[in-house]
Amino acid sequence: MAENKNDLFSENEDLVSLNEEEVDLKDDLDEEEDDNNEGGLGGKNIFFLALILILAVGVIAFMMIAMQKGDGDASSEEAPSQPVSVPDVSEESFLENSTEETNSDIEISLDESTPEEPSEDPSADVSDEVSGEEPDEEPFHGWIINNMGYTYLYYGVGVEQFNYSNKTLGKYTDSLAAIADKLPAGTNLYCMPVPTRIGFLYSQISNEIKNQDNFFNSSQEVFIDDVASSLSGKMNVVDVFAPFSEGYEKGSGLYFNTDLNWTSDAAYLAYKEFCAASGNAAITIEAYETQTLEGFLGSFYKATFSEHLENNADIFRYYRNADTDACKVTVYRDGSSSKKYNLVNNDLYTTSAAYSIYLGTTAPYFKIESPCTSGKKLLIIGDGSVAAMLPYLIANYTEIHYIDAAYYDEDLSTLLSENQFTDALFMTYATNAVKGNYPAHLEAMAGVQVDE
Repeated sequence: MAENKNDLFSENEDLVSLNEEEVDLKDDLDEEEDDNNEGGLGGKNIFFLALILILAVGVIAFMMIAMQKGDGDASSEEAPSQPVSVPDVSEESFLENSTEETNSDIEISLDESTPEEPSEDPSADVSDEVSGEEPDEEPFHGWIINNMGYTYLYYGVGVEQFNYSNKTLGKYTDSLAAIADKLPAGTNLYCMPVPTRIGFLYSQISNEIKNQDNFFNSSQEVFIDDVASSLSGKMNVVDVFAPFSEGYEKGSGLYFNTDLNWTSDAAYLAYKEFCAASGNAAITIEAYETQTLEGFLGSFYKATFSEHLENNADIFRYYRNADTDACKVTVYRDGSSSKKYNLVNNDLYTTSAAYSIYLGTTAPYFKIESPCTSGKKLLIIGDGSVAAMLPYLIANYTEIHYIDAAYYDEDLSTLLSENQFTDALFMTYATNAVKGNYPAHLEAMAGVQVDE
């Protein structure tokens, strides 16, 4: 390969020798001119002078051609006697030394550290290739204030902040304990705090970004441990944090990018953990037919209309089979009941409302009658996390009574007196358990006022 272009002419002997010849010829011409001046300008002298001038012009022209040739020879002084080829643009020395323009059709990557395989870190979506245009702006991370309160966006993913104190923890666990006291003796009691995405994503965010965005969270793993300690002796707390952490690391698709809810796959993982704790036999996922909806833009997107979320839309996956289709769903709302909805596969007005695939609507109270012949009845008190797990639970319970605590604030005494439940499950997203009106709704159901 040729040496640095800046050094090509530093030691060129050919050019030096040509310059010396030019000087010698010039001296000879000067001497001849002096001789002619001494003898006068006769006709013969004029003829010889013209001839000499013509020869001199020819010599000068020859010298100029020789000098140009010398330039070309200098750049290929040590090259073989064959046409000179342009160096491969991928070679490092070309990138470092060339100051000339390259062919516009050649694309050069200046970042040799860019990995061939995409990173699991969402920030790795940014391309470092040089395209001749200004690079895109840095992907967004930060807060967006909206009708949900505060939503944090991190590289195309929406999450809720999670923090709790001993006071908010106590309001939650004391309410659950008070409701449990209302249930008949012998009822199997379970509590499942559902970890949200921030419980796992938070450790992947750099301290620099956390400080920059003032984004600080409590540990959901510690929160679940605290719930278990507070409810010890009252009920069995099903801790799903460890299997969720493992699944999250494997990229098992437990959470949506644009919605606050967990996915059907996450609900199935939690269902298996619940079955292990409750002595139920878990149905296999292969017993279901998989359905998908493309381009799901959930609650975080509807609240923020962020283009970063829009560009990171989800695939909504759900599961159904003959048993889910055979279930009878009764919806109780405002003193009336309705049976026009299905457990799964309800009609949607828009893909953005994909979570309405389950149950078809929101309401304080749902009763699901399944083809299961176990004779067992399950009471679930929870939030929207319950809906995605119902298609699996019908394999184990003949009846499931689901109370959505966000809409139900009546005393449970009447409902409990009219039904004999074998099992009761309290499940809610960790973020809901310690914020807003959720604990107050639990207090109303328990018929008690938890100390402020």
